[in-house]
Amino acid sequence: MTLQIVMALCIGAAAVALWSLFRRPRTGSKPQADAPSRARRGAVTGNSPTRSAPLPQNTAAHLPEQEAPLSDTHSPPEMLGTLRLLGGDDISDRIRADIDAVCGVMPDPHPIHRQLASGLDSPEELAEIVASDAGLTASLLRNVNSAAFSLASPIISIRHAITYLGMSTVKGLVAQAAVAQQVESLTPEQQAALTRIWTSGCAASAVTQLLAQELGLTRPSVLATRALFLNLGDVALVMVRPSSVEWYAPGSNIVERICSQQNTIGMNTAMVGARLAQRWNLPDDISKAIQDGFTPLVTASEEYPMQEEARQDNVILYLAARIGDRVSYLGIQDVSDLDLRDCSSPDLFYLAGHLNATGLTKVFSLLEDATFRRKANRIIQTLSV
Repeated sequence: MTLQIVMALCIGAAAVALWSLFRRPRTGSKPQADAPSRARRGAVTGNSPTRSAPLPQNTAAHLPEQEAPLSDTHSPPEMLGTLRLLGGDDISDRIRADIDAVCGVMPDPHPIHRQLASGLDSPEELAEIVASDAGLTASLLRNVNSAAFSLASPIISIRHAITYLGMSTVKGLVAQAAVAQQVESLTPEQQAALTRIWTSGCAASAVTQLLAQELGLTRPSVLATRALFLNLGDVALVMVRPSSVEWYAPGSNIVERICSQQNTIGMNTAMVGARLAQRWNLPDDISKAIQDGFTPLVTASEEYPMQEEARQDNVILYLAARIGDRVSYLGIQDVSDLDLRDCSSPDLFYLAGHLNATGLTKVFSLLEDATFRRKANRIIQTLSV
């Protein structure tokens, strides 16, 4: 009887082994084909996929699990699907000349622009430099004490403005005031469009600083400075080409704007802004940030042309810029109104995938965090127009 049991066990084990052997794929067999990668829809530099960036060390323990972005299973909205972003090798000699013509009409930069672009990270230094220009100081104080800010008590000095509004916001307002000083005459429509552009930029800069600090990224102030200049091309087009104001009406969005600009004048604001930054001799990292500003809009995650820290910086700047646009053009009052998984919104279609791939998934929970929302919403409500 014992012998029969042993033989039965041996036969059973052999059967299991044979069954496992026949289920094992043969050597050299092809794995199941992946879903075809979505081709990039923009002309950006580089073609190689990138590896995911490392997580910031001091936030890794708090990050939620990654979620598969809905863009993996959805097709892009029609508006985004038909967009081919111009730039790089797509710029013909004629278009280069047109861009140079726009930039050539722009006034030379105010000295404060180069100083802002190069740093001014100390409140004391910023206050001292702005206060040394009486016209700039008067313009800034007049702006912050206007009805647009609806402050409970008046701002009486640059230091007071920095304390109450924050460094990033004041830098944006200084940059705006410096441009206004150099412009002789603008139509009311141009002035309104420039106000919306600067509001978007100020909000993006302040939100960039806040996000970078919360995520433990290096050089938050450097990123905030780059965000401040992302809209430089928009400023140039509105100042030089009055009919451009139609692209900056309330309710407008970035995809419609790019499509219309490329169809009408053969260029977009990233092309103009990057070139103007070069002509103004701003730091190379600012020109590069402007040039690459729309990369997250048109590029699938697996096709991203940047790696590690450069990719993280690019994605954070893009996210902050989209928040800035929603503050300025859509009038949102709460940062949590931004649904990063909303694949029906063309400008957000690929963003969740980029946040996952760069180890920035904490952003999803930050937008719902009460403390972060309170800080971000204070910025939004201060700048709302």
